[in-house]
Amino acid sequence: MKKPVFIFVAVIVTLVLRAQVVFTTLVPKESIVEGESFRVQYVIEGAEKVINFKSPSFSPFRLVSGPEIYPGQIVESSKVIPTRNTIYTLQARQPGMYKIPGAAATVNGELIKSNAAWVTVISRAEANRRRIQNGELQDNLSYLRPGEDPYEKIKQNLFVKVAVNKKICFAGEPIVATFKLYSRLQSRSEIYKNPGLYGFTVQEMIGVNDKRMDEEMLSGKLFDVHTIRKVQLYPLQAGSFSIDPMEIKNKVEFSRSTVNQKTEQEVVEGVFEDKVQATDPGKEIVETIIRSEPVSIIVKPLPVKNKPDDFTGATGRFTIHAFIEKNELARNEEGYLNISITGKGNFSQLSAPVIAWPVGMEGFEPLVNDSLDKSTTPLTGSKKFRYAFVAAHAGKYELPAISFSFYDPDSNRYKTIRSNPVTVNVSTVGKAQPARTANKTSITDINHKASMVAACIIVFLLLGVMIYWITKKKDKQVTEPPGKWIMPDITIDEILKPAYLLIPAADKDFYAVLYQSVWKYLGSHFYLQGSEMNKYTLVKKMLDAGKSPELINNLHQVLEHCEAGMFTNATLEENKEALLAKVKKLLEEVKAN
Repeated sequence: MKKPVFIFVAVIVTLVLRAQVVFTTLVPKESIVEGESFRVQYVIEGAEKVINFKSPSFSPFRLVSGPEIYPGQIVESSKVIPTRNTIYTLQARQPGMYKIPGAAATVNGELIKSNAAWVTVISRAEANRRRIQNGELQDNLSYLRPGEDPYEKIKQNLFVKVAVNKKICFAGEPIVATFKLYSRLQSRSEIYKNPGLYGFTVQEMIGVNDKRMDEEMLSGKLFDVHTIRKVQLYPLQAGSFSIDPMEIKNKVEFSRSTVNQKTEQEVVEGVFEDKVQATDPGKEIVETIIRSEPVSIIVKPLPVKNKPDDFTGATGRFTIHAFIEKNELARNEEGYLNISITGKGNFSQLSAPVIAWPVGMEGFEPLVNDSLDKSTTPLTGSKKFRYAFVAAHAGKYELPAISFSFYDPDSNRYKTIRSNPVTVNVSTVGKAQPARTANKTSITDINHKASMVAACIIVFLLLGVMIYWITKKKDKQVTEPPGKWIMPDITIDEILKPAYLLIPAADKDFYAVLYQSVWKYLGSHFYLQGSEMNKYTLVKKMLDAGKSPELINNLHQVLEHCEAGMFTNATLEENKEALLAKVKKLLEEVKAN
């Protein structure tokens, strides 16, 4: 008798759990105007864990952005219910009535689907007809009545707001901040001052040049809404931080006549002339500056309990894979170890894994390559590290599994993952040389040999100069302990001198030397060595030393800028002398106090 009762109770519990999960598709209730964008939201309530989320096909709409995933919670009858909102932004192409299919996901081991929803798309002409019919266009906002205060009118109909998806997060967990300009006036707006984002690593998602515009109803009024900036912010450490106001200069055009006209806006960054005057005597241009409200962000520290020893600040969810490009090598032949970290999280703060090279094998600093989708939150993609290495002796070398630790905010715990170990066989012969055909001397061979001889002479001369220079420098330096730089008698000018000499050289060479010089000074100043030579540890050291968040952020940007010049093919058009002067000033600030 007990078994049927148990089965009955299990069935009831299962049904209750399923009943608690609600999966809903939300679309705008109002009609959508062709050519404009709108949002589709898939909301799951009551599910602790969601896997295998599958979005439908959105044809014939154009996918503008998404998915944007926002975990959260709601409180009902003193119960906390977890929620997950997955948002897609679509653009309507032509009028008609369209079905938005539901999405699917696996919850509690069961595949569930959300409802389908319908949207109506109308033409712009129909939208204007309805506005006139509803009286929305009868009040000509561009008309300035006698005695009417233009600044008060601007205050009510032109403003900038910033929205964040969360105000409390863990260190390393992303925050999405969106700056929007709301307008019902004929205006030209210029971003006068972008907000300071000190204490965060910044990833741009949308800029003013993307020309993102929607319409929103606020207090019963229809506004044109321009998304002028959208960023992902990754906090570098725990504490209280602020997103400073964005300032926008505006030139609003008013008319002294009652002629009705459609309001239009132009939003740019830093290109307006200082003075703009109305050419029509019946019009007036009023200039003003508007600001967004500052936003406070509370960043919670990551838990100390169970923190792995090799944790360097990675937050998100990742996998790791390692492989050798060529497993059979000759002695002194260069091989390559590739490590790929894939997933979602704060990729910009991931440092290169530390490799335990076997005895007899020498490894070198890796080349780093990012492949990231900056439209998703958090960042998704991969970061790849390519290590060159050589072995001077024959034998079988085994590189142990490479561990990588990160904090998973979804499960609120640390995780350590490991790659597979890899093996390299090094043969007894030296690196193979190309075979030469005997008794076939030609003019080409003679020229080739002459070129080789000349090259060898140049190499020996360069080696001689380098040996002399190194010997001379050693007379002035103290002996350095392994893995740590100590430069008691070297000035900042001497540290940066190699970069000054490479100003006329190729960009990659210049930025590589500048990058090494900056790290050399910072490593010596803050006593960094070995695996400590990464941006996360540097930030912690600088904060412990009382350095300002602005200085930390500026140095972080310089290092990222150098990495872009070293590892990408982008052309960085800038004044290298001005950059070096900036770096020198920053290092002097580090040295001070």
